[in-house]
Amino acid sequence: SSGINAEWPLRPGFVMDHLLDLHPIRALDGQLSHELLQIFVNGDLNDYIEFYNNNVEFVEKLAVTHEENLRKMRLLTLASMAQDCNEIEFSQLVDKLNLVTEDLEPFVIEAIGSGLIKGKINQPEGKILISSTINRTFLDPQWLFIKNKLELWQKNLVIIQESMRKSHNFSVPIGGG
Repeated sequence: SSGINAEWPLRPGFVMDHLLDLHPIRALDGQLSHELLQIFVNGDLNDYIEFYNNNVEFVEKLAVTHEENLRKMRLLTLASMAQDCNEIEFSQLVDKLNLVTEDLEPFVIEAIGSGLIKGKINQPEGKILISSTINRTFLDPQWLFIKNKLELWQKNLVIIQESMRKSHNFSVPIGGG
């Protein structure tokens, strides 16, 4: 999507890429807990399900339940899906998020309410329209995107300023004066 949600730091529990740089977390590299964190930072629902199926005992011992992990991974997967598009078909969501059709609308409402995405449901056309989304990771490509947007805005402001200056200098008084 073309919008970046400026409130992304205010969404605790969804943007976790900064954790990977912490020394105690780096020390866990190669362990199941580190692999699971990597999935929550960069993976999708299918990655989590595969991890769970291979590590049921490990996940069952965690403080959060498998159902809570599924819910969060569905939300994160939707955020990833929404990053590069302006609309998503319901059928894509049902397939990618492993949901039944009846659960789709409440799920999308939850995603919008959580601030992960901004958009609206287009029920007649069977899709959601995305206006903006959080970035699950905020690295060089996201900074470059912001830099390019700011440069474009700056150029547009110069054009507007020049246009206003020209229209002010060449205005003809009303009444033929």
